Amino acid sequence: MSADLQTLAEPLLETTRRLVGALQQESSMELRLALAKRLVRQLGDEAYPIFLKMLLIIAESEDAAAKQCVADLLAAAAQRMDLPSGQLSAWGSSCRSTAEDTPCCTQGSMNRRRLLGPIEYLTVWYCQQTQRQMLELALYTDAMRKLLTLFELNPQLRMFYASKLGADAGTELEGTYTRDTRDILVRLAQRWQQADSTPEEVVQAAIRSTAPVVPMPPGWIVHQL
Repeated sequence: MSADLQTLAEPLLETTRRLVGALQQESSMELRLALAKRLVRQLGDEAYPIFLKMLLIIAESEDAAAKQCVADLLAAAAQRMDLPSGQLSAWGSSCRSTAEDTPCCTQGSMNRRRLLGPIEYLTVWYCQQTQRQMLELALYTDAMRKLLTLFELNPQLRMFYASKLGADAGTELEGTYTRDTRDILVRLAQRWQQADSTPEEVVQAAIRSTAPVVPMPPGWIVHQL
């Protein structure tokens, strides 16, 4: 990362370090969950991507204890069906072709808003027209690979979250998820539930691609997501 970008990134990196430090000092899982949820509430729905950036910074770090702490926290949250979540507004029947990174959008009225966990949020952001500019394929796949690698550190998190994704995608009312979004989440959940699957294989199955997931350069998380 260049010196200029490093300077811009420092506040978020420091906030992430402080969050991890606070989580590690707190022995009660209930209080850890409360701390994480309070942070998300303070950020607000429009700034939920900042929380995602923090997760990705942790996933990219070499601090094994920090990564395990966060994975265990999210496992407890997933077991309670209470993952730190954010909202996106889905418009009309917007979609994105899974064959190529090209939006295929139609205009319509704003549909339901619902709380979305990290994986669901990124997938809706990638697939559907929302208040945010649609996420590029390269950014989506790289972020998903990093998150899945982090989540792999706790087998219960993998089990609960994969089951939740499959169930939600299969029962979600029309208007929250488009068909493309549901299809990606179903494929992701099915592959993730296979014990021998790797994060890259899960992402490839989700987007129906055989090309390897190309890692993004360090620093993109802070400045492009």
